[in-house]
Amino acid sequence: MIDYTASEADIAFVLKYIGQPDRLPDWSDDLADAVIPALGKFVNAEIAPLDLIGEDTGARLQNGRVRMPPQMISAYKRYAKAGWPGLCAPEEFGGQDLPHILGAVQADMLAGACISYEMVLSLAQGCIRTLKTSGSDDQKARLLPPLVSGEWMASMCLTEPDAGSDLGRIKTIATPTADGYALSGTKFFISGGDHDYTDNVLHLVLARTPDSAPGVQGLSLFACPAVLPNGTRNTVQTVRIEEKMGMHASPTCQMAFDGAQAELLGEEGKGLAAMFTMMNAERLDVSLQAVGQMDVAFQRARTHAAARRQGTATEGTALITEHGDVQRMLLDIYAQAMGCRAMVYRTFVDMDLGTDQGLLDILTPTCKAFATDAVNMAASQAVQIHGGYGFCKEYRVEQIMRDARIMAIYEGTNGVLATGIARRAIRAKEGAAAQAFAELVSDGPTSMELADAIEAWSAATREMQTRSDIGPSVADYTRLTGLVYFGRVWADMEAVAAQAPEPDLLGAAAGHVRTRILPEAALLQQRILNPQPTHDAAIFAA
Repeated sequence: MIDYTASEADIAFVLKYIGQPDRLPDWSDDLADAVIPALGKFVNAEIAPLDLIGEDTGARLQNGRVRMPPQMISAYKRYAKAGWPGLCAPEEFGGQDLPHILGAVQADMLAGACISYEMVLSLAQGCIRTLKTSGSDDQKARLLPPLVSGEWMASMCLTEPDAGSDLGRIKTIATPTADGYALSGTKFFISGGDHDYTDNVLHLVLARTPDSAPGVQGLSLFACPAVLPNGTRNTVQTVRIEEKMGMHASPTCQMAFDGAQAELLGEEGKGLAAMFTMMNAERLDVSLQAVGQMDVAFQRARTHAAARRQGTATEGTALITEHGDVQRMLLDIYAQAMGCRAMVYRTFVDMDLGTDQGLLDILTPTCKAFATDAVNMAASQAVQIHGGYGFCKEYRVEQIMRDARIMAIYEGTNGVLATGIARRAIRAKEGAAAQAFAELVSDGPTSMELADAIEAWSAATREMQTRSDIGPSVADYTRLTGLVYFGRVWADMEAVAAQAPEPDLLGAAAGHVRTRILPEAALLQQRILNPQPTHDAAIFAA
């Protein structure tokens, strides 16, 4: 059995040279040099052993409450006691107020060690950001300290049976009362909707008031605690937890709100804008989930390949790391893991710097879509490298395939995000966002292959700007956008390869990116310039 070990050296390299957090005011390299090994030590000892426990035991619904494996609960208590939930939270509410890029490092390691655990923990971080942005002074004073300390966790309650990507169809009603609001309705697919890590879960719920406008304009955001201030449980019930192909220790709940007491966050009718603070944070977090899982996929595949001998009776045997096709797959996984890590880290720093919002509206979903597609490919290759062993639970790469598959679906399916990326890039402020992206990816050392990819993206953008129907091309355009950003960060890494923990490996991967991955841009451009027509939906009727 091959366990995860936090990739502290790779993380520190990408953080310093590609994320470039020294652009942030009051950044301290010494602080990062202290936090990264301390976090790695904790994650390796306390969190990584939980992955197999969570996979085998999972979350269970008993008497209306979700019960987690006791080892995971005790590890969470140690996690909270060590102060890790408040790493980047405001100091005035009990946090350490460190830059959010260190929270990205934290999520990267947690996701590699135990993805189900990281998923549930991440929701509190998004909730903290949302309360900072949309909560009143009184709400911040009451609700932030227990979230920052880890005494509470949080959930994000958007989806309903008839309202998935189309949030305008939400039906949950928030009726004004003397003390606030009463929430009534059903929410589906709620990650971390209930568990016994903490006694209280603060639900952030999108709902509409009785006389609200139709569609998303009528949505408001509410804070609804599972446990009320007087210690009694709110009228929020977990009806069921989903039986899923992966992430067994991340409880995905169906929640029933039956006149549950809640309070408004921000203004009525402004709920979606407030919730987007949490959603954008979660989309970058999902990108980091993908990075962590690609990291562990590479670790397990590399270790197996370096010890596995195969060959023929006539030619003899050799370690499969000497086989060209296995080398190709190992370089693919490593390149995707390091490149996506670099994309996300740079975007996190840009977000904290207050970079142009139009550009961030392209970068954030692009990171999510590109990284989550990449992890599904990387997981498949890790299984392939293991051969028949990869199909067996014991080697723990088939679990990565199952755990990672949801990442391209939740926090906005990649298809839905693709439409948004394309619209923002080609239409927002008459193409200003696209111009900002073009300047970003052109800034730095540029190989012939990257220059060709940038030109392919520019030609595709010009073509998309002429289209009335962009639907058939949005997936290709999003892939191309991500590929160019990926090529940019890899060119920057290649320029500092001598500083990498494994310069030869990084150099080989950089060449692989240029010659084997970036040329896909030409194919994507060709598809965009010659799209398939939209067909009559009747041909797909069953």
